[in-house]
Amino acid sequence: MKKIFTLLVVAALGLQTVACGASGSSASAKTNDDNSELTTVRVAIMTNGSSHWYAVIGDKEGIFEKHGIKVEISEFAAGINTVDAVVTGQADFGNLADYAAVNRIGNTKDDTNLVIVDRLSTSEGSSNGGLYVSDDIKSVEDLAGQPFATQPGTVWDYWLAKTYEYANIPEDQQNVVEVDSGASAVALQSTGEVKAQWASGTNGTKLEEAGFSTILTLDDLGLYTDAYYISTSDYLEANPEVAKKWIEAQEEIAEWITANPDKAAEDFEAVTGESKEQFLSDLEATKLVTDFTEETLEHLNGIKDWAVEGGRFEDYNILDYTDLSALEVVYPYSVTVK
Repeated sequence: MKKIFTLLVVAALGLQTVACGASGSSASAKTNDDNSELTTVRVAIMTNGSSHWYAVIGDKEGIFEKHGIKVEISEFAAGINTVDAVVTGQADFGNLADYAAVNRIGNTKDDTNLVIVDRLSTSEGSSNGGLYVSDDIKSVEDLAGQPFATQPGTVWDYWLAKTYEYANIPEDQQNVVEVDSGASAVALQSTGEVKAQWASGTNGTKLEEAGFSTILTLDDLGLYTDAYYISTSDYLEANPEVAKKWIEAQEEIAEWITANPDKAAEDFEAVTGESKEQFLSDLEATKLVTDFTEETLEHLNGIKDWAVEGGRFEDYNILDYTDLSALEVVYPYSVTVK
C-alpha cells in the first residue's frame, strides 16, 4: 500500500510541477468575470485541516476574490507532503504542523529556502487529540511491543516519541508502524495490524465508531499543536504584494469563520462532503489566528531543542528560517518576536 501511494504521489508531483512551474517565479494573473485581474496563488493543504477550511470557505464566500486572489488548491494527507509540493514548485504556500516544520528545516537547513510565513491555527487550550487503542491495551505501559502507527516526518512522530517517554518504554520495546495517511492507520487498526495511534477530527470519529477508545490525551503529555503556512524565500522576494494579499485574506477568513461557524460548516460540507457536525466539533477544538508571537517561537524552540537533544539534527535558529515581512506590514501587532 505504501509503495503504491508513493508512486502515485511522485507521479502527481511530476505532472503538477510541469503544469504549475517553479516556486520562485512571479505569480500569474487571470481575468475575472468583470475583467479585473486576479492573481493565482497555489496552495497545498492538509485534507480536512484548518488550511482546508481557509481555502474552501475563502473561495466560496468570495474573500479571496475581494483581495484580488484566485486560489488553486492541492490536497495532501499530511503536512510533510505540502512541503514537498512547495519545494518542487507545485505550490506557492503550504501548510504543516509545528514538529513537521521544525524537523524538515532541521534536516535540510543547509540547502533549503523554505521559510515560515505565519501561524494559522493552534489547538492550545483544547483537549483535541487522543491516543486510540485496542481493547487489550489498558494502560500506556501496555504499549510495549504493540504496533503503534505513525506518519514519518510529521507531528505524529513527535507524539509517538513523547508517548514512549511518558510510558518509560525503551527503544527495544517500541514497535513503530509507518503509514502514509491517517486513513491508512484507521484501516490498519480496524484489522488489528495496528493497536495504537494518535487521532483527532474525522479519524478520531471513525475510530470511536469502530469501538476504539482513548487512554491518553495531548493535554496529559503537556502538548498542543500549532499549524503554519510556509513558502520559499524566492517566491516571497518575487511576490511581496501577493504575500500581503494572502495574509490579509487569511485574517479576514479567520474572522468570518469565527463569526459564522454554522454557515462555514455548511460551506465546507457543500464542497467536501465533511459533515457540519464534524466541522463544528473540529472548529471548537481549534483557534484560528494570523500571527507569529514570542510564545509561538518558544513553542517551536521547545520542540527543536527536544529534537536536537535526541540527535535528530543539529541546532539552528528558527528565525533564520522565517520571513514575517508581509505579516509585519499588514498586521504589525501580530508579530511580537524580538
